[in-house]
Amino acid sequence: MEKERVLTLRNLNLKVFSILILYPIFVFGCVFLYSSYYGGIGSFEIITSIVAYYVANISVGVGLHRLWSHNAFKTNKVVEFILMLFTSGTFQGPVLAWASDHRFHHAYTDEVMDPHSPKKFRDNKLLGFFWSHFGWMLFSEQRKNLDRSTLKLLGSNKMLVWQLRNYWFISLFMNLVFPPVLGFMLFGTLKAAIAFYVFVGFGRAIQQHATFCVNSACHFLGTKKYIDGTAGDIWWLALFLLGENWHNFHHAFPRDYRNGHKWYHFDVHKWIIYTMSKIGLATDLVVTPESRIHVKAEEVTESVYSALYNKLLLLKEESEKIAAFASKKIQNFEKIASVAIESSKKEIYHRLLLVEESAKLISLKAEGAFNGSIKIKKRFVKKLSEELNKLRDSLNAYHLNELSADL
Repeated sequence: MEKERVLTLRNLNLKVFSILILYPIFVFGCVFLYSSYYGGIGSFEIITSIVAYYVANISVGVGLHRLWSHNAFKTNKVVEFILMLFTSGTFQGPVLAWASDHRFHHAYTDEVMDPHSPKKFRDNKLLGFFWSHFGWMLFSEQRKNLDRSTLKLLGSNKMLVWQLRNYWFISLFMNLVFPPVLGFMLFGTLKAAIAFYVFVGFGRAIQQHATFCVNSACHFLGTKKYIDGTAGDIWWLALFLLGENWHNFHHAFPRDYRNGHKWYHFDVHKWIIYTMSKIGLATDLVVTPESRIHVKAEEVTESVYSALYNKLLLLKEESEKIAAFASKKIQNFEKIASVAIESSKKEIYHRLLLVEESAKLISLKAEGAFNGSIKIKKRFVKKLSEELNKLRDSLNAYHLNELSADL
């Protein structure tokens, strides 16, 4: 099986395992030791973690994602350098590699070439979630080369090439040196230096998994208004992802600097980029015309509506076939009504009556849902599919599985 070939210790990337598993465990251990030594954790430590979390989040969303991966806006070299430093501190890889993987993800979403496809293990959703979350990084299936479109877009950026060559030095500096030095400079105590090292690391480690949730949770949950596929919009993740949660819209219009395109969509990254444009720090913001968004949404709605209608129609046809089959069997029983039906057959007879009645009811329910909304259709497709499967199981339980031959 594929999972047996891929998820093996031989394929485990030890460097990634150290960064994503061992180092966070070490940081969590430091949190425990700090708490024990200093008599607990107060507001200072909590605020430090929260600020570190959101600084990392913003640097990834604004820098790695919207600026470099999608060229959704342009900025000056000073802003680029600051974003490059802070994204290095997130331990999510060099900009060129991150952008390359992400552009592959958009080019081959849910397909074999998608580096973190949620459909990697079609027979096991739990493994698919694990793979899309960070399993694809832990186990060595990563491409060794950058894709051509990334090189064409970013390959001439000398700063990013320099970062690629010196990535580990920069990222280790941003995690091991910069936080304690900053803590000491701001507050002038050894405790503050230690607290910054520990709790900046803690906030960053938590934020890593927030980013990974875009690849996992946002491809298993959420509404799909703008494009068909696994990518979904999850409104309740907005406070944690600051706008990256509007993932269905993003897959429909990846170059738009907004992920939440409506004014009320909580998208902090969008607001930061917009504010930057007003003070001269961002230019060439890509905005998708509302007319195109509307047309795309209408196309998806029509496509989903049509697909659900066809599923209901198929459920109606299958239930009618089962009803006809049960009716035929009932007639065979009733032909010998003048003779007492064997006691062993009575239960089957009554079961067939129940199957016929239930199948007809499913057919009526399916027909009744034809003109319902998408939400109603989805609910009925799921419910009626389960009911139809139970009817089939019931027939098979009584050794009437010649149904498939009769149909």
